[in-house]
Amino acid sequence: MEKQNIFYLRNSEIDKAKWDKCIQESPNGIIYSRSFFLDAMSRHWDALVMNDYEMVMPLTWNKKYGIHYLYQPPFIRFSGIFGNIKDELVDLFLQAIPKHFKYWDIDIKENILDPQKIILKDIQFKKRRNFLLDLNRKYSEINKEYKRLATRMLKKSIENNIEIITNCEPAEVINFYKKNYKLKQQNISSEDYERLADTTSFAFKNGNAVTYLAKKAGKVIAAYMILKDEKFIYSLIGGSNEAGKECGAFYLLTDAAIKDHAENSRTFRFEGSDIKGIASFNSQFNPVPIDYYHLKLNQLPWPAKLLKR
Repeated sequence: MEKQNIFYLRNSEIDKAKWDKCIQESPNGIIYSRSFFLDAMSRHWDALVMNDYEMVMPLTWNKKYGIHYLYQPPFIRFSGIFGNIKDELVDLFLQAIPKHFKYWDIDIKENILDPQKIILKDIQFKKRRNFLLDLNRKYSEINKEYKRLATRMLKKSIENNIEIITNCEPAEVINFYKKNYKLKQQNISSEDYERLADTTSFAFKNGNAVTYLAKKAGKVIAAYMILKDEKFIYSLIGGSNEAGKECGAFYLLTDAAIKDHAENSRTFRFEGSDIKGIASFNSQFNPVPIDYYHLKLNQLPWPAKLLKR
């Protein structure tokens, strides 16, 4: 194999134009790894870059008690290695992660690594589940494959005269979600929501975000925001309040997002499907399950190592 040079670059050293070009042109590139999203949502991020940005890997990191660690920032669903991936290069990238990152706790996008081909020792691999839906079909073909519960709840939402409002400001969706899911999402801080509002506002203005509200009798009962790029539609954030759950409002909004983006070459990424309740909801739209891996590496000094098993 031709010698490949993989460089560790601190954030200030990264050529963001070349970085984004690599992500956009990569067969497996995702919006979460574009520089605008990483800049907004991660506490810090550096990178591994092969040659002249032929392949790249973002390293989202933070520091606590003087110890550097890799982590998965809220609303960045996956990390990964992007470019024309070859199995032997995946292991080289993982080996090139600087040793000062003593702890890894990251999710790697599907179709990137095979644990059986990773030589680097002491990594723990946990298989997780996502769902993908091919949108390159007529909406009527997609809709007829919905499972019984989705069909029933969509009918119920129509009977309840739910109104769909599109293109509201992203902050409306975020505020609704925060209000209704704050207790369930206690790991997400107010600062994280502020970061999300800033970056989705930017994405919204540039055509990379679409928002939906469901209203009944003039009151918002469900909200949804998706991201989109050349390859994917991403289910980013959304849900219902109790009134919305009663009449299937989030089924209606999910269906609306699918309908709006049917008959193109994109794939709908449901995301978050490793959570049982979310997986059950997402599966009602008959997507294809696909696995990805959570990576954990613990090289913390004793006794901190014992606390992060």
